[in-house]
Amino acid sequence: MSKRCREPERTCVGCRVSQPQANLVRYVLSPQQQLLVDYRQKLPGRGVYTCCDVNCVIKAVERKQLQRGLKVEQLQVGPDQIVISIIETLLQRIENLLGMARKSGQAVSGSSAILNGLKRNDSFAFVLLSDDVSTGIADKVLSAAGSQHIEVFQMFSKGRIGEILGKGERSVAALQAGKLATAIKLEVQRYKRMLREN
Repeated sequence: MSKRCREPERTCVGCRVSQPQANLVRYVLSPQQQLLVDYRQKLPGRGVYTCCDVNCVIKAVERKQLQRGLKVEQLQVGPDQIVISIIETLLQRIENLLGMARKSGQAVSGSSAILNGLKRNDSFAFVLLSDDVSTGIADKVLSAAGSQHIEVFQMFSKGRIGEILGKGERSVAALQAGKLATAIKLEVQRYKRMLREN
């Protein structure tokens, strides 16, 4: 019997909690000694890690744990810039994954289609509401999703959701349950955590 490989663990330099490396954000130095957010954890060089949480990033910078871990005297970047970089990376990742969901036919959009799907108890992993959705539509979707215990996230404009899904303006979208939806949900949750206090 082969032993299952244990996922490598790393310690967040902000809160000092160890957890699987895949759950953390990695940072490396560029050849010009600039701090880079290595979100996909593929860049060469010494890396340090924080939780994907704004509070851990702030603590890591304030306690100079990033520069200690990277063995550099000074970082020319503050916590706000790091947080913004992570948020931008997460948004791009979410958009890319939503685009993949569209191409694979796993994304449904339009308020009528979503409301009808919720009534039929379609296997939606989550519902996405635009930031500029009307109150009437938002209330209907939140009520229908809540009755099915389906999580609702609110982000992007309806114009942007439409662009990502290759449609006109869309104030509501949903993802069919599956690995892709699970991946998107994880990134959206990380994005929400990075917005705290920012």
